Amino acid sequence: MTSFNTTPYNFIKLDELYCQPLEIDWIIEDIMPSNSVGMIYGPSGSGKSHVILSMAAMIANGRDWFDKETEQGNVLVMAGEGLPGLSRRLLAIEKEHNLAIDQQKLHVSSRAIGLDTDNGYKQVLQAIEELETPPKVIFIDTLSRHLMESGENSNDDMARFINKLEDIRLMYGCTIILVHHTGKSTNQGARGASALKANVDFSFEVSGQNKKCRFSCDKMKDADDAIPSKYFEIKAVDLGLISSKGKPITGACVVGSTTPISLKIIKQSKEDIALACFTTDKKEWQRAYVQTCTDPISDESKGKQYREARKNLISDGKVLENEDGSYSLTEAA
Repeated sequence: MTSFNTTPYNFIKLDELYCQPLEIDWIIEDIMPSNSVGMIYGPSGSGKSHVILSMAAMIANGRDWFDKETEQGNVLVMAGEGLPGLSRRLLAIEKEHNLAIDQQKLHVSSRAIGLDTDNGYKQVLQAIEELETPPKVIFIDTLSRHLMESGENSNDDMARFINKLEDIRLMYGCTIILVHHTGKSTNQGARGASALKANVDFSFEVSGQNKKCRFSCDKMKDADDAIPSKYFEIKAVDLGLISSKGKPITGACVVGSTTPISLKIIKQSKEDIALACFTTDKKEWQRAYVQTCTDPISDESKGKQYREARKNLISDGKVLENEDGSYSLTEAA
């Protein structure tokens, strides 16, 4: 595969500037501009991954995404979750929407990687170069699972990370979308450094509860951001398969809903908070929990909460403690 050359840094005259197309080229009409960097964020369990997988499938097939036209192209999903869970979700999309996803135009990573590291960045570029077709869209799900050396709360680190994404964007002329979590309060937008939201071209929030969610725009740099919200339900889909124990195998996907939903602010459990700020390292995970938890208690008490939450998540089969002392999320998370 031949990639686009990285655009050199120079200055151009106004006549060259005015030759640039004024009309926005959309990958998803009014939602996802081409050749850009964006973000989709929301609390843990709100339906973010379901939303981006539905986008990925429709872009790969060139089909409308909930009444919005798409431009067909190669889609990459840099996944931080287990592959069996992704498989069930994609099969659910196929069955629910009566389509066969174009297997030549949708690719999923085998694991998460530290995209912020030099080695991780090189490995990602090498993997992209091995594809027959350059990517049109790259989803990074989630941001935290693809950071190894950078701090989400550091403006310097996040600015450097966005610059890496911009380099990839320029190389392939693609759109890159970060999937991210909300901050300490769901009313305060995406968590972490302000440089993150400031440096993306567009962002959408996914908010929801009880298998219902709202998809709403809060930034569109070069177009109208007064986009009507979309409403979805997360639907369980029988895949028509039977497990080794004789039980039906199901997946899930988002389906459109015409009825706006009332989203109440609810108090997150300590387990929800722990999942939202999960990192593989025990100390980093506790530090992230203490920073994220907004309960009016001491940091020591928050640390105790974290340890209780970690124990419960392991007991519930949502987190796995590895032999080297690190942790991994399971499909149940």
